Amino acid sequence: MIKKKILLLLFFSCSEKEMTLDEEIAVGVWDEINGYESWTQPGNFSGIQESNSVHGNYVQIWLNEISSEFLHDTTAGKIMPSGSIIIKEAYSDILGENTTGITVMKKITDYDPTHNDWFWVSYKFNGSLTGKNGAEEFCYSCHHSGKDYVLFNGQ
Repeated sequence: MIKKKILLLLFFSCSEKEMTLDEEIAVGVWDEINGYESWTQPGNFSGIQESNSVHGNYVQIWLNEISSEFLHDTTAGKIMPSGSIIIKEAYSDILGENTTGITVMKKITDYDPTHNDWFWVSYKFNGSLTGKNGAEEFCYSCHHSGKDYVLFNGQ
């Protein structure tokens, strides 16, 4: 009987996967971006745009207030402030009817100083996580050529 209880305890304690810190942050970011469709879009990159990136054939971008103000301030430095969020929705069609995912970059103080503290996360449209999240070499290896890892001009 004791062996059976121990086995049941082990089974149930192992059946729930503990979230990593990056996954916990990603869940918090999903909550934070709720309603992002009402955020600002970059002036020269508003609406659905053609793309030749890994994000999809067509994309649409939104900026939170912090990143939008930074990108519009011609006197701002080269490094975006902590709290900046950039969202990219991906589609397989120009009308945006076939969505393929949401990618988010969020600047978090002291998260990854080597790469200017950007946290990267990808979601399905229901908010579930896809792929890896956090300090992702796949992301910053492509974005390194941008101004503070941002590959578009937000004005």
